[in-house]
Amino acid sequence: MKKRVLFVIAEPAALASLQSMLAPLANEWEMEFVAKEEEALAILAQSSVDVILSDIHLTGMGGLQLLTEVKSRAPRVIRIASSSCAHRATIVSALEVAHQFIPMPFTAEVLKSTIARAGALGARLTNESLRTLIAGIRTLPSLPHLYQELVAAMGSSTASAEVATRIISQDMAMVSKLLQVVNSTFFGLRRTISSPAHAVALLGIDSVKALVLSVQVFAQFEGSKGAPIPLETMWKHGLITGTSARDIAKSQDVGSLGVEGAFMAGLLHDIGLLVLSTNFPEQYGEVLANLRHDRLSVCDAERAVFKASHEDVGAYLLGLWGVSDAIVEAVAFHHHPGERFQDGFSLLAAVHVANALEEASDPTTTSGIPTPIDREYLTACGLAEHLPSWYKAAGRSPVG
Repeated sequence: MKKRVLFVIAEPAALASLQSMLAPLANEWEMEFVAKEEEALAILAQSSVDVILSDIHLTGMGGLQLLTEVKSRAPRVIRIASSSCAHRATIVSALEVAHQFIPMPFTAEVLKSTIARAGALGARLTNESLRTLIAGIRTLPSLPHLYQELVAAMGSSTASAEVATRIISQDMAMVSKLLQVVNSTFFGLRRTISSPAHAVALLGIDSVKALVLSVQVFAQFEGSKGAPIPLETMWKHGLITGTSARDIAKSQDVGSLGVEGAFMAGLLHDIGLLVLSTNFPEQYGEVLANLRHDRLSVCDAERAVFKASHEDVGAYLLGLWGVSDAIVEAVAFHHHPGERFQDGFSLLAAVHVANALEEASDPTTTSGIPTPIDREYLTACGLAEHLPSWYKAAGRSPVG
């Protein structure tokens, strides 16, 4: 079934140029091109739309207000903001209501890959209410003490990039949002940024201050929600898994970018668990009860309740936010790496093993049922012989 993509561009020449450029995609997408916000909302009211791309500089209510209306009326629609001229602060504001920002002019290939990626990840989510919730997420909850430390540090006259990086790098919610911002903000950026240190350096300390103190991109956890898995437990598990994945990557001599990517993938691997546990505490309590009673795997127990696993949820959210493919893949398959074979070392392999080692040591997040290491997968990738050195690098005993 063709995806329905709606483009809202006020400038006639730009609209005509876009129509011409995207004409070869007519066999893949059902496309509509309009110049006014009212036309876009009328189309949205009459029929379903999968993706909307809007210039933020429209002549009526404005592109950001249009995307706000779309988020309210049809939150499952993928929202992309765009502009040929926008200040960094404006772009960051756009990410309050858009999943990604794509600067104009863009190529058909860039747009196609952005939409195809989000669509492929979303196909794993058959639960429409869950898909709607994820598409509407603006921020994720951070640990109170880290959030407060970051606010205090950024409010100081001695605020530094090093301090900001140190604090943000400990929290999966902060890291994921920072990566969304930096990968949507820079014109002409030819590769995805996966390092918080690199992201902070690119943004600059003044922009990081604005994100924390003015725009309030990050959010403190509201403990009253009563999540069945404490935020501190998820934070600790993510941090330890990330550290172990980083140590495994170091042992493979993959370079600094590979090592940093392994840490980020490990830190973020359970971000879907954060979404489910904090937004659906009662239902996730049922998942944990089923885990204990029926001895199911965590993903099977989640699918019985949500028709989706935390792997699916985390990968879809990070994919919408423009996080790198390698990290999204590690999040999507860290319990089932055999579904995504890749010859040789990968972030997925590092995170799968690191997660299994941490669950064996402290299986709190899976109610005492740790994920086994998939040795068949590692053998197929030519990595099984490295397991002893990976155990040593991570400071763990052999398991699974």
